[in-house]
Amino acid sequence: MAEKIKIPAYLRETFYKKNLQIDSLKRLPSEVRENVISGKRPLLVFHGGQAYPARITKEEGNQVLLEFLEKMPEIKVHENLVGVIATPKERYVFQGPVQVVKDRLVGLCLIPPRIEERFEVRSEKMVFLTPVPLGTFESLLAGKFFLLRDTNLSREIQEREEIVRGYVYDLILDETENVEETFEKTLKAPGMGFILKDISAGGAGTYARKILSLEEPLPIYLRGGFEGNAKAFSFGLLGIARNIAVREGKTWVHLMWVKRLSPEIMNFIRETLGA
Repeated sequence: MAEKIKIPAYLRETFYKKNLQIDSLKRLPSEVRENVISGKRPLLVFHGGQAYPARITKEEGNQVLLEFLEKMPEIKVHENLVGVIATPKERYVFQGPVQVVKDRLVGLCLIPPRIEERFEVRSEKMVFLTPVPLGTFESLLAGKFFLLRDTNLSREIQEREEIVRGYVYDLILDETENVEETFEKTLKAPGMGFILKDISAGGAGTYARKILSLEEPLPIYLRGGFEGNAKAFSFGLLGIARNIAVREGKTWVHLMWVKRLSPEIMNFIRETLGA
């Protein structure tokens, strides 16, 4: 089942700034914290895939009181909210369950960052990493182009049949809803050979057995696959390198997907890798 996705413009900051998870405003740099608590520096609260401007009006321990500055979404007690405080170089991310909702005010209890479940690929599996032209990627983030994600692991398909060979593939579509020309060339390029170390809903860890000169930010198309437990999974996913490092003669590249993998896809990966 194919899904056409328009990448929200605000996600540009997600890709081009360093994310720092915090469980207390006390972990902010003193000047940033002072401006946040005083309300001088607004923040973004994410709900239902949308971003809403807000400010902090009160802080007590790990409890904060948020005031929405414009439209406020329909928020319920106990649901989880994510907030982002952006600076020129970093994005400080916090989250926690809602405790109070009153008018335009929401009380939040900050909790430690979640540790995302990652599935290790035990046997060495070669994957291919191909840089995506920055201009093409920028057009996707700006909403000029669209992301098309095709998979046979949707809930609707799996309710009709048992899948033993699962797949998920990303494509970039232009304004005419055809595969964008430069991205089509990317798909035909051989790519650089890397070893897939692990995979998660948010990204993947890979390494090459040689020293490579790669610079961030680096949009990437990663394709490959793996087998296990009488099942097979193949993929071609669009992401961006969030962490490039050289250690012990190897080049490590950690990627973040442009669009997180769905729970249905992750369940299939779990079954395939026997995790």
